[in-house]
Amino acid sequence: MKVNENRHEAEKRFVRDSFFEKGHWWNKFYIGLLTIVGWIAVSIPIYWTISSTLLKHNSKFYHVWNDRAGEAIYYHTGFQFLVSLGIISVGVLFLTLRNNYRIKHHELVEKLYDEEGLQARKTTLNAFYTERFGSEETRHEARYYSVPEEKNLADDTIRKLYREAEQHDD
Repeated sequence: MKVNENRHEAEKRFVRDSFFEKGHWWNKFYIGLLTIVGWIAVSIPIYWTISSTLLKHNSKFYHVWNDRAGEAIYYHTGFQFLVSLGIISVGVLFLTLRNNYRIKHHELVEKLYDEEGLQARKTTLNAFYTERFGSEETRHEARYYSVPEEKNLADDTIRKLYREAEQHDD
């Protein structure tokens, strides 16, 4: 039986991120510097484009393009961007549909759980609920059901049922 662990302990078993762990100062400095440089690399072309097109009549802003050639380059590049976006969108849609088809029809699907054990647990749980709260049809048809205090489940009732079902199967 597994020992109960909280969410953070479970995440530590599967996820390791040295950026958020204690120490690793060089890694944090390096990633922070790269992040700042990346945002600068994104913001400068946006500023150049907006200041030279939308704000070209506003003298408070520095304009990188002061002539018609810069504006023509901007609109030509925008057209190329839209055409590229269309081609990439169609390609991504095609590849997604192809990948979904391959997964559905060609790839083996492996279940990562014990299906027989799951069915045994479901059967055990359903029998327990039927004994304790009535038939399955009654439980599903009832719109409101108040559980008397003596029928409340203890914290480990389900776990004990599963353990008993596993012992009976062995």
